[in-house]
Amino acid sequence: MEQVANWTLAEVPTLRMQTADVLREAILADVFRPGEKLVERALADRTGVSRTSIREALQLLEAEGLVTRVPGRGVFVTQLSPAAAAEIYEARAVLESAMARLFVERASDADIDVLRDLVAQAEATSQPELARVHAEKLDRIAEAITRGAGNEMMRQMASVLRTRITYLRTITARVASRERRVETMTLLNGILDALARRDADQAESLMRAYVERSARFALAIIGGVGAADASKTTNEGTS
Repeated sequence: MEQVANWTLAEVPTLRMQTADVLREAILADVFRPGEKLVERALADRTGVSRTSIREALQLLEAEGLVTRVPGRGVFVTQLSPAAAAEIYEARAVLESAMARLFVERASDADIDVLRDLVAQAEATSQPELARVHAEKLDRIAEAITRGAGNEMMRQMASVLRTRITYLRTITARVASRERRVETMTLLNGILDALARRDADQAESLMRAYVERSARFALAIIGGVGAADASKTTNEGTS
């Protein structure tokens, strides 16, 4: 039997993946609202692809937790309950604080330089009208810390949550007050400083506090509290 010389395949996005990217971005950009029904025929007409491609793309988004299939009723944009959001933030707190400690132990100076640049980019986009871009910059910070931590299993675990985390980040970034946005960047810069100084205890502690603070704000918003009241509530006990 003749051996295959090269098993490496070029990673070309399929139509299903491209369609999923478009629909994912529409959900994250608030084109489709939480609880809104997604009709295959309407989406096919709007995107110019077949209903089969729409159906396959929705299956991908369902696996990411962005959409929910209700038997006999159809597919809807996921409307996260406070309990579900709390579980996401609990997982984040455990994973991201542990990865901050590993980053201190394993990251190179070049990794820290990259992280410093990403934090600066996040600060430059910390405005309500740039909520989606800002959430993307925060995602890149988390990904940089994950890479620097050098733990493949943790990276895979974090990737399972990534889209749902981005969804929650976009929601909170859109309604956060100027005071809260400034405080968020102060906390992020504090985490960056601890990582750069190779202070594992401080980096781990600050990262956990940062995620827990985000959780309190997001849960207040999802629970129906106004953004201003949420900011007042969640500013208590934060540094």
